[in-house]
Amino acid sequence: MQHTSASVAVITRDHDVTADLVINELHRRELPVARFDLAAFPERMRQTTRLTGENPRWDGSLRDAHREIDVSALRSVWYRKPSGFLPHPEMTATERQWAAAEADNGFGGLLAALPEVHWVNHPHRNAAAEHKPHQLGAAASCGLAVPDTLLTNDPEQARAFCDQHRDHGVVYKPLRGGPGIEHGRHVALWADAVAAEEITESVARTTHLFQQRVPCAYPVRLTVVGSRMYAVRMDPPAGATAIDWRTHPPEALSYTPIEVPPATSAGIHRLLEHFGLVYAAADLIVSPDEQWVFHGDLNPNGQWGWIAAHTGLPIAAAIADELTEDRT
Repeated sequence: MQHTSASVAVITRDHDVTADLVINELHRRELPVARFDLAAFPERMRQTTRLTGENPRWDGSLRDAHREIDVSALRSVWYRKPSGFLPHPEMTATERQWAAAEADNGFGGLLAALPEVHWVNHPHRNAAAEHKPHQLGAAASCGLAVPDTLLTNDPEQARAFCDQHRDHGVVYKPLRGGPGIEHGRHVALWADAVAAEEITESVARTTHLFQQRVPCAYPVRLTVVGSRMYAVRMDPPAGATAIDWRTHPPEALSYTPIEVPPATSAGIHRLLEHFGLVYAAADLIVSPDEQWVFHGDLNPNGQWGWIAAHTGLPIAAAIADELTEDRT
């Protein structure tokens, strides 16, 4: 068994090509990395950690069949996209649910409690930043331009909102992306235009988010790593009419790195500071009069690999720098 005192841990699923980009960059710098997935625990990984001594702090190890990780040596953790904890398959459904909750509290709680660890990002921070209403309110207080927004399950109020903004129109945006798996296929919902006459009584069945439609000259994907910011203009194919650029395959878009206006840059950095995030990807639109508008699309664990592939931007190196910067 290999004993590792790696100072950097990457927590992600086994097959993650985006994580591979950063891990390869760390290896290029000859820095040891401890990579593991939460699904390895508890069946394929053992935890032995203890709080003891004259100045008590958590110490011990995480080990699998091939290596032992010294938790006290960790200084940075990239919490990328891990799978969930995977209890023993012979347990009942109730037992598996309990075991997964215990693992989350004990194994996950230990990682969250390690002193002097720099997180990119801490999972608790990620969770707190995922709610669009919180994002929009915080963005407005941070000086970013946001559209008039209605949250409601009242069909009458939704129709009135559409009537109020009939000149430029209204967009419906899902709060969580989509209903999930249906008939064995992943079902996604995208932002789309909606008119008052399209609002049915079914709106009453859950919360809906409606926004004033802002004319869009082009969308921007903004990737933030610490103090660094990478903005990319994304132009859809000629003649495309879809509101949400994500409805197009990535290869159908054209990508151009651009500068971010100082006011927008300052507002985005304040927004990340508000949520305690080191990394995030944000989607904005730029209007024909060059106003940068935030619609509540801040992803604390957003994808960036395809952006780097199309532009050559050094995002992997920036994340590697963030994980290895000396903070003593």
